[in-house]
Amino acid sequence: MNSAAFRNILLVYVLFFLGLSFPYWLQGEVVAPYRQAAELAAPEVIDAGHLENRKFSDYSNGYVPELTSLMHGRRSGWLALWTDQNELGRPLEQISGFSPAYLPALLIDLFTDSPQRFITILSLGTCFLAGLFVLLLCKELRLSPLAGLITAASLAASPFFMYWLTFPMFPAVWCWSAGALYAVIRLFRKADFAAWSVLAFSAYSLLMTAYPQPVVFHAYLLTGYGIYLTHRHWRAAGARSTALRLAAVISAVAVGALLALPTYADLAHTASESARVAPDPSFFMANFPHVDTLMAMLRFVALGTFPEILGNPISPSYPLTYDGRSVTPLVIFLSLLGLRLRFRETWGWWIAVAILCALMFIRPLYVFGVQHLGFNLSRSNPIGMIMLPVTMIAAYGADALIRRSQAWQHSRGVIMAAGGTLLALLLALGFGLASGLSIRWGVVALSLLVTGLLAAQIDRTRPALLVAALLATVSYLSFPLMLRQEAAEIVTTSPLVEKVRRNLPPDSRYAVASPGLAVLPPNLNAALGLPSIHSYNSLSSRRYHTLIKALGGKVLTYGRWNGSVSPDYGSAMFWMSNVGLVLSASRLDHENLDYLGKIGDVHLQRVISRMGCCLLVAPPAGSMTNDGIMIADPRRLAAGRLTRTLDKGDLLEFDVEAKESALLVLSQKFHRDWHAQVQTEAGWVEARTVPVNEVFQGVLLPEGAQKLRLQFRPFVRFAWLAHVFWLLVLTALAYQALRPRKECRPDE
Repeated sequence: MNSAAFRNILLVYVLFFLGLSFPYWLQGEVVAPYRQAAELAAPEVIDAGHLENRKFSDYSNGYVPELTSLMHGRRSGWLALWTDQNELGRPLEQISGFSPAYLPALLIDLFTDSPQRFITILSLGTCFLAGLFVLLLCKELRLSPLAGLITAASLAASPFFMYWLTFPMFPAVWCWSAGALYAVIRLFRKADFAAWSVLAFSAYSLLMTAYPQPVVFHAYLLTGYGIYLTHRHWRAAGARSTALRLAAVISAVAVGALLALPTYADLAHTASESARVAPDPSFFMANFPHVDTLMAMLRFVALGTFPEILGNPISPSYPLTYDGRSVTPLVIFLSLLGLRLRFRETWGWWIAVAILCALMFIRPLYVFGVQHLGFNLSRSNPIGMIMLPVTMIAAYGADALIRRSQAWQHSRGVIMAAGGTLLALLLALGFGLASGLSIRWGVVALSLLVTGLLAAQIDRTRPALLVAALLATVSYLSFPLMLRQEAAEIVTTSPLVEKVRRNLPPDSRYAVASPGLAVLPPNLNAALGLPSIHSYNSLSSRRYHTLIKALGGKVLTYGRWNGSVSPDYGSAMFWMSNVGLVLSASRLDHENLDYLGKIGDVHLQRVISRMGCCLLVAPPAGSMTNDGIMIADPRRLAAGRLTRTLDKGDLLEFDVEAKESALLVLSQKFHRDWHAQVQTEAGWVEARTVPVNEVFQGVLLPEGAQKLRLQFRPFVRFAWLAHVFWLLVLTALAYQALRPRKECRPDE
C-alpha cells in the first residue's frame, strides 16, 4: 500500500466513520443507555426513536458519577483524588480512561464539562482509533488498500464495539492491542522512534483505559506473535539485529508500564484491602455458555453469527442473553476465505482462536488459568478475545480476494465462504424456528442480500459490491446497536431528589433502610451531589464491609454492592456514620428519627442525633489495640473544641484546642494515604493516623496541638510525569516529521 493509496483510503475511512457517528456530532446526541427517569422517580417519556436498556446500568451508576467527581469534585491540586459521596469516602478511580491522570482524558476534559459528552468522545474516539490501527497494520503487512479499509471499518463498527459504546474500556482493549500489534510489526521491519512511541503509548493506554482481564488475554496473544516475529527475524537477519529489535520492543513496553505505575501502585493497595483478592474459580465462569445439547449448540451459533434475526440485540425485549460477541456476515465470509486461501499466513491466528475456544469449553483448563495464568481479575468470556485474530484472518482473506489476477481464480474459496455464511444463517434461523421465537424476516432478507453480494465475487472481484456489503452490514446490524439519547432529555432532578436535597443536613449523608428502594441507586447519587452511605464498587474495602455489617446491611458479590441497611438507629456506629436522612419503603418509628413525610413511594426521616463530620475526644485508657483504637461509645467521652477551616476534598484543615493528647475522629473510612501534620508551639510535626473502631479515620494529636492539616497523598498524584514525557515524545515526533529531509543524490 503506497502513501497515495493509503491517504485515499484513510480519507474514505474517516468519511465512513463520520457517517456512522452522525447522530452524535450532527444531532448533538450522547452515548447513554437510558434517560434515568425511573432511577430518580421522575415521569418516564416513551421515545420509540431512542431505545433504553438498563442492562448497561454501570454507565449511570458507575461511570457518570465517577466522571462527575473527577471533573467537578473538590481538590487541592491538579487532580481530584478523593470522593466523600459514597462508602464513607474512598479514593477516586483513576483507570478506565476517565481520569485526567491519563493524558487523552485530560485533553478531552478541556473541551467539555459534561460527563456524558466525555464518554461519547472517549468511546467513539476509541472505536475510530481501533480501525485506524488496523488500517496501518494492513499497510505494514503490504495488504491491498481495499482490504485494509474493509477490515478497519468492520472492526470500528463491529457489533461488539457498537453494543458496548457505553463501556469505553471494552473497545479500548482491542484498540490498543491493535496499536501494539501494528507497532511491533513495524519495529521488526523498521526500528524507528515513531513505532517505538506507538508501542509505548499502546502499552500505557492498555493499562490506563482497558478492562483488565481481556488485557491479560491479549498480552498472551501479542507475546505469542512477538515470539513468531522474533524467530522469523532471527532466521532472516541474524542474532544482532534481532536483539536490537527485541530491546526496542521490551523497552517500549517497560516505559509504558512504568508510566502507569503510580496509578497501579494505588490500585494494588485498594485491591489488597478488598474482598476480591481470591474468589472461587466458579465466580469467573458464571457467564460461560453451556453447550451440552444440540439446541444449546444452535443457540451458541445463532448468537455468534446472526443474533439480529431474532430481534434487536440491544433492546431489553431481546429474548436471549446477548453480550455483543457476534460477527457480521462479511467477517464470516472473509474469515473463511482466509482459512481457504491464506492459511500459510494465518495459521498462528487460527491456533489462537482454537486455544480461546478450548478455554471456554473445557472448564478445568480455564480453572487452571484462573489459578496460574492471571485469569482471576474479573469475569471475561475468552470467546470474545477472538476478535483480533479474526480481524487479522479476515484482512488476509480480503487481500486474497482482491488481489486475484484472473477470472475464476479462488472461485472455490468464494463458494466455500459464501456457503459457510449461508449455512450459519440457516442454522440461526433453524434455532429461532425450533425455539418458537419471532423471526425478523426483513433482517433475514437483508442477510441473504449481503450473502448474495459476497457470492457475486465468484468469477471476479467486484470492489463496489464488497463495499456495498460493508455498508449494508453496518447499516442494518451495527448502527441499530448504538445506544444514544438526547442530552437534554437525561433526567438530572425530580421532586424526590429536590426533597432529599432540601432535607439533607450539610456534611451529612443519606441512607436507605432495608428493604431497599428502586430509586437513587448507588453511586448515581454522586452525580446529583447527594452523599450516600451506600456503594457500588467492585473493590470496596473490608473496613466498609465491617461498617455495613454493624449497620445490619449486606455487601453483595464480594463487596461490590450495598444498597440498604437495617441499623439500630440509636447505636454508636450509626451515630458515627453521620447519616442525616433515612429513606425507606415504609414509615420508620424510632426516637432518633423525625418523620418528614413521603413523596411517591419513598418515606423520609430526619436523624435527630449524629456525630457530624468530626469529633475531638480524649482516648480512654486501654483503647489502643493492634488494629487501632476501639471506643465502645464515643458519645460518652468529653469532647474537645474543633473547627474545620478548610475542606478541599483531599485536604482538610482544623483549628483545635487540645491541652492534652487527643484523638480526632472523622466520619469517613480510614485510608493509609491520609497523612496528618499538627502545629504545636514547637512548629509543625507529623501526627499518627489510626483506624477507629476498625472503620473510621482517626488522628492522634500530641499535647498542645493548635492546628491540624490532613492531606490525602496517593501515588497517582505523580501521574503528571507521564504527561510531561508524552509531550516531549510528541515534540520529538513533530520535529522529526517537519525537519527538512536529506535529498538523495542520483547515484545514491
